[in-house]
Amino acid sequence: MSKDVPYFNPKTQVTIEQIDQLLAEWKARLDLVSQNMLALQELATYQRLAGEAGLSKAPLTGATATQVAPALDAMNQVFQHFDLLLTTIHRAAALRKQLPRFLASDQQLQAIEALLVGQSIQLPIVQVPLAQRSLLSAGETIATTSPTDLLAMMTRTFAVARDTILAVDAAWSRLEPTLAQAEAEIQSLQQQAIALSVDTLTSLKAVQQAITPLRDRVATDPLGVSDEFEQQIQPLIGQVKANLSQVLQQQRQVQDGLAAAHALLQQLIELNQAASLAYAESLEKVVDHSGLRCPLSVEHLDALQQWLTRLESRFADGLVNPIQVGLENWLTKVKEAIAIEQQTVTANRAPLETRRELRGRLEALKAKALARGRAEDPLLADLSAQAKQILYTRPTDLVTAVALVTQYEKQLSRS
Repeated sequence: MSKDVPYFNPKTQVTIEQIDQLLAEWKARLDLVSQNMLALQELATYQRLAGEAGLSKAPLTGATATQVAPALDAMNQVFQHFDLLLTTIHRAAALRKQLPRFLASDQQLQAIEALLVGQSIQLPIVQVPLAQRSLLSAGETIATTSPTDLLAMMTRTFAVARDTILAVDAAWSRLEPTLAQAEAEIQSLQQQAIALSVDTLTSLKAVQQAITPLRDRVATDPLGVSDEFEQQIQPLIGQVKANLSQVLQQQRQVQDGLAAAHALLQQLIELNQAASLAYAESLEKVVDHSGLRCPLSVEHLDALQQWLTRLESRFADGLVNPIQVGLENWLTKVKEAIAIEQQTVTANRAPLETRRELRGRLEALKAKALARGRAEDPLLADLSAQAKQILYTRPTDLVTAVALVTQYEKQLSRS
């Protein structure tokens, strides 16, 4: 006996109001049960599976046949149990109508109560297989249950049947558009693979060929087709998509790298031009060339340019991974060259910067001498003339110029 059903005691006194309340509750429950059973029974998929409403019973195979047969048996059991439950509640309602308006006997009330809460329903006889019998066991079992326990049993059985039927319904509804979408996606992936020069056409063709037999089985085994599509087809499509996405990402990285390479090469060319100009100007304008550095040769720049051109050519041929390695090596070399050329520009401009700084420094010192009233000082005037002569003569002897400007500054500082 279910622990949710109160123990029935024939000696318990029950009122007619309690009987009426129980009957009202059971009427509400039976209405809900009837509505939900009818809703499932009127579902087109159920009618197609069961061969009802003038429809031929669908020929099922595979996983669908394995799951649907028990589900239909479960629904038949629910209908049988519903009839037993309905009959029992109707009997109780009929006894209630026979009660006198006043002074109903306890025996009459208890008889109705026994139908509503007691072990009042006899379940169908179950044949016991010989393998499960002992020497003293019967060949069949007869069991009884209460309306409440029977309803709980029906609820569990209905849930199992409903879930299976709705799963078939969902599979039939989505499989055709899902397979069509998969085929369209495969065609799109094939076009991407051709555009990216990726060898995935064989695997995509195999996936496409695997979809055709699945489509042929949708009508007979939707659950099996759904499982195979999710477990086999979808992962293959997903793998191809992931591979193409990775290749596309690599190509974009190479494209970005090549664009950056051209920018770096242009920067190197401009630095080389600046270093060459500073080198030539310093050769012309200063005497000491010991600190000058030769710019990178034209051959060095041409070699870098040709290397980059070869990388672009191989990339145009569809090579990606080798290009990435070669491009990384090229970028390393060109960055090293840029660093060297930046140092060369600085070194070659240094004498010119020193020359300009000395000129400005001399003019500032002369202005200071004028402010102090010492512009006509013979020594300062002589030092100024010598320094100016050297600083404005090509090539400039920076060592002598520095010495003269320094001496002028020290002389000016004396009181």
